[in-house]
Amino acid sequence: MYRRFFIVALLVSSLTSGFTQNFYDFGFARDFNITVRHADGQFFLLPWTGGVNSVRAAEMDLDGDGQLDLLLFEKHGNRLLPFLCRPQADSIAWEYAPQYARHFPELHNWVIIKDFDHDGREDIFTYGLAGITIYKNVSDNGNLQFELVTDQVQSLYYGNYSNLYASPDDYLAIEDLDGDGDLDILNFWILGKYVHYHRNYSMENYGDCEHFDYHLEDECWGHFEEGAENNSILLNSSCGQKDEPLRHVGSTLLAHDFDEDGLTDLLLGDIDFPNLILLRNGGTVSDAHIVSQDTLFPNPLQPVWLYSMPVASFVDVNNDGKDEILVSPSDPSLNKSQDINSLWLYQYDEEIETYQKVSENFLQADMVDVGSGALPVLYDWNGDGLTDLFVANYGSYDSSTYINGFLTSYFSSSISYYKNIGTSTSPEFRLITNDFGNLKSNGYVGLAPAFGDIDGDGVVDLLCGSQDGTILFFKNTGDTIPVFETVVENFAGIDVGDYSVPQLFDISGDGRLALMVGNRRGRIAYWRDEAAGGAADFRWVTDTLGGVDVRDAETSFFGYCVPRFCKNAANETILFCGTEQGTISYYDLIDNHLSSSFRLKETCLNETTDEGLFQIGEGIRTAPALADLNGDGFLDMVVGNFAGGLSLFLGTVPPPVAVSDVTADAILLRLFPNPTSGLFELQLENGDGQAEICIADLAGHVLLRRTCGAGRVEINLSAFPSGIYIGTYRWQNRSGSFKIVKQ
Repeated sequence: MYRRFFIVALLVSSLTSGFTQNFYDFGFARDFNITVRHADGQFFLLPWTGGVNSVRAAEMDLDGDGQLDLLLFEKHGNRLLPFLCRPQADSIAWEYAPQYARHFPELHNWVIIKDFDHDGREDIFTYGLAGITIYKNVSDNGNLQFELVTDQVQSLYYGNYSNLYASPDDYLAIEDLDGDGDLDILNFWILGKYVHYHRNYSMENYGDCEHFDYHLEDECWGHFEEGAENNSILLNSSCGQKDEPLRHVGSTLLAHDFDEDGLTDLLLGDIDFPNLILLRNGGTVSDAHIVSQDTLFPNPLQPVWLYSMPVASFVDVNNDGKDEILVSPSDPSLNKSQDINSLWLYQYDEEIETYQKVSENFLQADMVDVGSGALPVLYDWNGDGLTDLFVANYGSYDSSTYINGFLTSYFSSSISYYKNIGTSTSPEFRLITNDFGNLKSNGYVGLAPAFGDIDGDGVVDLLCGSQDGTILFFKNTGDTIPVFETVVENFAGIDVGDYSVPQLFDISGDGRLALMVGNRRGRIAYWRDEAAGGAADFRWVTDTLGGVDVRDAETSFFGYCVPRFCKNAANETILFCGTEQGTISYYDLIDNHLSSSFRLKETCLNETTDEGLFQIGEGIRTAPALADLNGDGFLDMVVGNFAGGLSLFLGTVPPPVAVSDVTADAILLRLFPNPTSGLFELQLENGDGQAEICIADLAGHVLLRRTCGAGRVEINLSAFPSGIYIGTYRWQNRSGSFKIVKQ
């Protein structure tokens, strides 16, 4: 049986009497309409896409229009980036459509898209528990939906079925190798060296392609072996000795008939190495035999050279009816891979019969992408009343070398400056420089900027956090064009451990900028300025300001706290924190509570969409920046993530809270189905007597009222447009609310 992903019940409780409706403190809606320009004035076409580092591409019809769209899976943060195909005269425009990512099950480590049952709908193969998980595409009438087929594929090993092993780091090959219609699998032996061939006997044993009856058919497919200390390939291997290799394992496989001779060839990438090796098959369908290798794929003048562990995909990105090759790194490490120019595009040239490189930053060139670890700051640098955008990074890739046979890559951090050239109600950003203050040459990693007059001379200076947990002070002797004196390292003796992220903010209301510093542990340290005037004199107060700790103990030892204190509409101090998990936490009750714990109001901020509220999760190591960019009275939010890009969420009317905290005398309210096409059933439990039900739209207009007792009642919204509706109930002097999504 497949498992269907939908909401079947809602738990609601009553906290107040009457029909009082609770609302969130803030509303945020994803937006793409604030324009961003390159330094030459040209527009970024995809500025708020979130960046890419290590992706694999696939095609899938996302919107049900019969046209294959583009789906990128970002390994650094397990993000799905959907792009809708918009055909032009002789090309394709790609429209970023993140709303489709919500319809996918949780995916991680690697994703391979294949239509296993030939029904015209692309299915999902992804990493499971040391194995392979498969989801079937059951989309209908443009509604994207998936069902779980199996969470662990089995294979027949030596007479017994057991888990078909898959590494969380490897991209295995899933292809019809024997031409019978069902999908077979190639993967490396658990210790590397040899490729295993798992043949699918679905057609033979069931007469269809919908089953997964795998048998380990060959323990040395292709009669080759991988080198023990590097990515060298030994052909014509005897395939006899299964000794443990000396080096670590990690590979990418792509099975494809490159020379169109009816035999499957193999494209191999390897951890710590930048090239792809094409292994040509000269055997037979039943007995593959690799007879040659090309280490400069796809051509010797323009070989793939991407640190580390490149993975290739075939997709038609220009609407010419022929597949191009997209290549990107897939090394699981966050500090080895190329990041800015990390999505290479090769197009087949009929005249010279080979693939030619046409781009090193496909789609990426139109994104705001600063490399790895984007950390935005919103600050009016030139004092013109318009908020400018600064984007620092963990670093961008510089070079690689091998130390004792293992890859070491080097990164250096910089700050990009985007000047606001718009108006107070219609912001627009233009790139001024990718290296604000010429800091990249210093070789620091993990710069995290904070602006303020530190030395009391009336000129804005720069403080920067860094990877080692200390603070750097850059005294500015210039003006709007910064001129920084020699950096003062270990400023004020501050050291918060690792990955310091400072913010200057008057948190105590004394008119002086205090210094708050987030760190990798997920906490915030606090230094108060005790100077009477002039240069700041920061004195340590606490390492655990407000009791803030944004770690998720179930997933990581670290939190990577990025603190952003600001004021709400009532001039109260509030706090938003970026986290390692990719969420944004929100705290209040800060004023006059600096020596006690702040209130964690929301563990994860939500975005408001046409389909309801969804958690904001932008990959890993999110970094928020907040300001009212368009003068509408709502705080807007720019969010960076480790893939080096930005997402934009404009402030909007706070949405109603659909589910209250559960109390001991909770009323259980069940809704099904939700979302609904019109009809849904509502069931009230844990009470007696009549309940009054009211359904309204988001503007508060009452659409219908019903009275019902305990048990089920059917409600019909068929006459109303698709959208989100808010229901309220009153029962036994208790009240509550719920949300219905009509498709």
